[in-house]
Amino acid sequence: MPNAKMKKLIGIGNTSDRKQLLKSLTKLGCLEVTDCKCDLPEKSHINESEFDEITLKLAKLDFAKEFIKEQKVVINSLIKKKALDIKLEKPNMLEHKPEIDFEDFCNSKEWEFEVYDKIAVLEQMKSELIEFKSKLTKAKNLLSQVNIYKDLNCKFTDFSATKYANAFLGQLPKSKAEQAKEIENSFPDCVVEILGEGQIVALAVLCLRESSEEILSKLADLEFVQSNLNINEVPKTKISDLEIEIKQLEFEINHVAEVVAKDFITNEFDGKCKLLQDFYNVEMQKLQTQKLMAETKSSFVFECWYPTSCEQAVVSALEESPLALYFYTREPLEEETPPTFTMNNGVVTSYESVTNMFSVPNYNEIDPNPFVAFFFILFFGVMISDAGYGLLMALGAGIVLAIKKPRKREMSLVKIIFAGGISTIIWGILFGGYFGIDTNVINGWFGLPEGSAYWYWFSPLQKPTMMLALSLGLGIFQMLVGMGINAYALFKAKKPFDAIFGVFSWYVLLLGIGLFAMEAFLFKGNLAMRYSGIAMLAIGLAGLMVAGGLHKKGAKIVSGAFGNLYSIINFFSDLLSYTRLFGLGLATGVIAMVFNQIAMVMIQILPVVGYLVAIFLLLVGHLFNIAINTLGAYVHNSRLQFVEFFGKFYEGGGKLFVPLGSAMKNYNFTIEPAMDVKVKK
Repeated sequence: MPNAKMKKLIGIGNTSDRKQLLKSLTKLGCLEVTDCKCDLPEKSHINESEFDEITLKLAKLDFAKEFIKEQKVVINSLIKKKALDIKLEKPNMLEHKPEIDFEDFCNSKEWEFEVYDKIAVLEQMKSELIEFKSKLTKAKNLLSQVNIYKDLNCKFTDFSATKYANAFLGQLPKSKAEQAKEIENSFPDCVVEILGEGQIVALAVLCLRESSEEILSKLADLEFVQSNLNINEVPKTKISDLEIEIKQLEFEINHVAEVVAKDFITNEFDGKCKLLQDFYNVEMQKLQTQKLMAETKSSFVFECWYPTSCEQAVVSALEESPLALYFYTREPLEEETPPTFTMNNGVVTSYESVTNMFSVPNYNEIDPNPFVAFFFILFFGVMISDAGYGLLMALGAGIVLAIKKPRKREMSLVKIIFAGGISTIIWGILFGGYFGIDTNVINGWFGLPEGSAYWYWFSPLQKPTMMLALSLGLGIFQMLVGMGINAYALFKAKKPFDAIFGVFSWYVLLLGIGLFAMEAFLFKGNLAMRYSGIAMLAIGLAGLMVAGGLHKKGAKIVSGAFGNLYSIINFFSDLLSYTRLFGLGLATGVIAMVFNQIAMVMIQILPVVGYLVAIFLLLVGHLFNIAINTLGAYVHNSRLQFVEFFGKFYEGGGKLFVPLGSAMKNYNFTIEPAMDVKVKK
């Protein structure tokens, strides 16, 4: 399926009407302004002061969001400690994404003063909070230092030198205290006092002035650190003062959190901040597009890309516009590469996010998303392979989607999980997988003989070889589809020989391998099948050699022909990557079975409480298994698409279509963009 066809709109208007035009283009939501290639000497200049103003306002909104987020952590901590009696307004995670009329959105600026006045208060609170925290850190550090000397009954300033004596105070490790005390034996006129019982103890020394340097030298060898605290108070008094100061500072910090909780953590304030953020993001997008236009003193020229499906809406809107405007539309020129816009149904659109993680499709290539969606859903179910898990996934994601009712391009991950859950239910039924319960146990419930498989296809745990064969078979199928897409693209590019020899030779080669293997293992002695397989092998190999020699000259034809045979090794190397379907499919069932067995053991060894423990283990264990294997299925599934599938045909390297108005993240317009409305029709 090709990407949406794009057309270019080129127009000229009065500079005085430019803002109104950009507003109209934003409302349409289906035009991307691109770099103007006309011959005018100058690009449009933007108002730098307006740019700086919008940048500042967005920064203030980001600050408010982050500051409130930080304070929520403090508030929740205070609530848990019952130090704050308040209930926060919790945002409804399942609420619809709010919608707003376009004109109301454009008028959002009228009441921004209310929001920015509140943000100014938050900035002042942040400044005060920084000061409080700085003082608190200093007070706590000082308290930890003074605490070492809490048993000292004199002031810190009392330790000073006189004409004949010297007194100094400090600290050292407790393990060195006895050695420090022994200094008294070497200096009869010296008094050493050890204070405290911690790992670090205080040391007070009184000695003659002429001995002080030698004593300090000996103490330094014992890791003695002299105190530099110049406090004219007894330590106990200072400790009391510091504890009062710390409590006051903590009260002030908590008071900031309380004010934030009461006045700022409200759905109303949060909604207004998000709306203003969307408004100024769109305004910034408009300013950025102005730089792509060309201008004279009184007029400007602009160019836009838009999907052809939106042509009627675009042309009608501009023709009915009261602005002095001339425009025309045209098809892309040969040297132009329009942005890529994929117009898929609601299911496939969700998988565009997967493809775009790898690379946006090139405008001129086939849209891979329908194929990605099909194989992603198919492989997702095989990797989880438990109908019970699939039911929980589908129900959970389905409830979220039913409540939130997202638009087409929203909540892609939830939609992927929903579709994956449906696939998992189907594969789980085929594999007989229900919360990891052994199929023989289920047979016993319904009076069926052990080993009976009437109600399922096969159990991966009982027949791992068959599961491996299925995984490799699905891998071959996907790679052949990728090659088929490549052949289609080559025919479209008028390269039929590349398609015939470079792609279809693989089909012949693999069919030959299949016939040869069937004769060897299933239909032994069937000469027709054997020779048909050998013939197809030979034709396939010859075709690959011809493909390797195409577009080459001289000796390079031979090297290219034989070099292309090396791709056979790469093919089977890629095929082995599909064993991850086998590995993940088995892992889910094994982990589920282990949790079931642990629960049964708990019931056996704990007669009464065991049932409660078992229920808890089953709930936690199976939820963990669903979560970890859903993540694994998403990651490994993506890898199979990116490496094994895309490697067969996909180029990528496109530029994603980004229309004016797409900068909105928090709100939707009540009227959907023209491009999505057209898709629905």
